[in-house]
Amino acid sequence: MRPDRLRIEQILRRALAERVAPAIAFAVSRGDSPTECWHVGRLRDAADAAPCGPETVFDLASLTKPLSTTLWAMRLADEGRLDPRAPIETYVSVESPALAQCPVWRLMSHTSGLPAHRSYYRGLGPGSLRSGRHDIARTALRRMLRSCDLERPPSERETYSDLGYLLLEWVCESLDGPLTERWSSLPHHDLGALHFRPLDAEVENREAYAATEDCPWRKRLLQGEVHDDNCWTIGGVGGHAGLFGTLSAVHEAGRDWLRALRSEPNTLGLDPDLVPYWTDRNRMHPYGTRVLGWDTPTPGGSTAGQFFGRRSIGHLGFTGTSLWIDPDAEVVMTLLTNRVSPSRESVGIRWLRPTLHDAGWRWAEGRFT
Repeated sequence: MRPDRLRIEQILRRALAERVAPAIAFAVSRGDSPTECWHVGRLRDAADAAPCGPETVFDLASLTKPLSTTLWAMRLADEGRLDPRAPIETYVSVESPALAQCPVWRLMSHTSGLPAHRSYYRGLGPGSLRSGRHDIARTALRRMLRSCDLERPPSERETYSDLGYLLLEWVCESLDGPLTERWSSLPHHDLGALHFRPLDAEVENREAYAATEDCPWRKRLLQGEVHDDNCWTIGGVGGHAGLFGTLSAVHEAGRDWLRALRSEPNTLGLDPDLVPYWTDRNRMHPYGTRVLGWDTPTPGGSTAGQFFGRRSIGHLGFTGTSLWIDPDAEVVMTLLTNRVSPSRESVGIRWLRPTLHDAGWRWAEGRFT
């Protein structure tokens, strides 16, 4: 066995031994070469659980932002229906004068001044749990989002914000209808295994889903229903979370973004010149790392490891997921785990991400050269 492949397998075995996550899936590709995949562990923290494999579906958490909501906004802009430079009040009425005048694109760069998070589920979740009326919770959450105060003036600081993407979803919906209806028209939907799982829909095969948390307030192990508390409360579909997918589906979406970044033919449905424009580092906050819809490697300490180049883009998900794309080296890496199972207190993902990405890069250099 080649040393670089052995290194990846050793890292994965260590991660399982240290209980970083019950299930781990990892993929690497370079250019048009075939993707190399690894699947280890089991779908939940139990000896009799089904093994993780190519058909395992993971809760992607915040990978929803770039793979769904960002793509939606970019397509609307490309079609001339959304002006990212227009004030938010052009599309959605909000009470804060500063937020009303803030351009839409600042929601995508996380520089709108909105807080990072609000635990709306604490007040709304119990009602959704009792009644099953997630529509009532969604209406209430948007009412609170409309009246949310900014933590600081727009443009002053980069603060990664779920609230910003809940508002961006609302902006897109004002032009194009609900995300649950529009998803089928977005190109990643064609991948099949990349999907939302509304809570009012039947789960065809719950055992195909990697379990997430033994939730303290929902009083059950979550499997086939979204982990994010706010997203669950409003019905399982949100601009910030709610997307599920297999390793191959997520990785193929990443390869499509790579083609778009390189202005090559792709299925994103975007002008080939638009993606490099939106992901230009000149649109980052001077002290931030985020371009529009995506993150970039943090100098000296990135979860992407030490080899992804300056023009790379990527994103993380709270459940233990990540996707990184280097347009110059043509390398794409996808890591999917359920590190929040059975508890979100597991933090081993912090060492696993950069260590595995570095090993994956060495594999790519040797395998795909």
